[in-house]
Amino acid sequence: MTTLKHYRLALQVFQSNRLRRDYSDLAEIEQYGPVGEFFFTEMYGPRDFADRDAGARRLHHIIQMLPGVHLNDVEEVLDLLELTNVLDDDLARLMLELGTGIDFDEATYEHAYRVANNYDARLYQLNLVNSSLHNVYRLSRSHLLGMGLHRSHLLAVLAGIEAAHTFLVRGYDALRDVNDITLFADTVRSRELARLNRIYGRCDP
Repeated sequence: MTTLKHYRLALQVFQSNRLRRDYSDLAEIEQYGPVGEFFFTEMYGPRDFADRDAGARRLHHIIQMLPGVHLNDVEEVLDLLELTNVLDDDLARLMLELGTGIDFDEATYEHAYRVANNYDARLYQLNLVNSSLHNVYRLSRSHLLGMGLHRSHLLAVLAGIEAAHTFLVRGYDALRDVNDITLFADTVRSRELARLNRIYGRCDP
């Protein structure tokens, strides 16, 4: 029996592969390779992120101990994770109800995406991606913060938020050697906005 969990995994596989295809040119730019891989595997990879997401809102145990960073510095990232989960869960549930099958193609996916009728939420998600990229890039300029993140692993384990902490560390590491995030962030936003508007038959807002 095909369950919602099967659809959720199929959706993750599809989205990860779609991102790899659509942003292969950015991933080939040396400084953006690690950032692209972070998106393909840590943000939208085909695996269960339950442990990461369960611990994300308890990161204050770690954040308050890191030099030069406060919880509101990563608030947008946490909001992005929550919103992405809600949207993906809703889309997977809709595809299950529509009986699309888990071997759906892009046209079927986009049909369900449009039927979901949540353009504003998707636009907000896209804006969160953009602002989160710029904000985390700013934080990644601090070598002291990087040292604090890497040295706080044991504390994260003891606090039961290892997966969420690992997510932060990998995000920092992916961005630390980037010289300028603007091209990456702007390209993602412009392409995803064009795709969103094409699916919904809208003009750019």
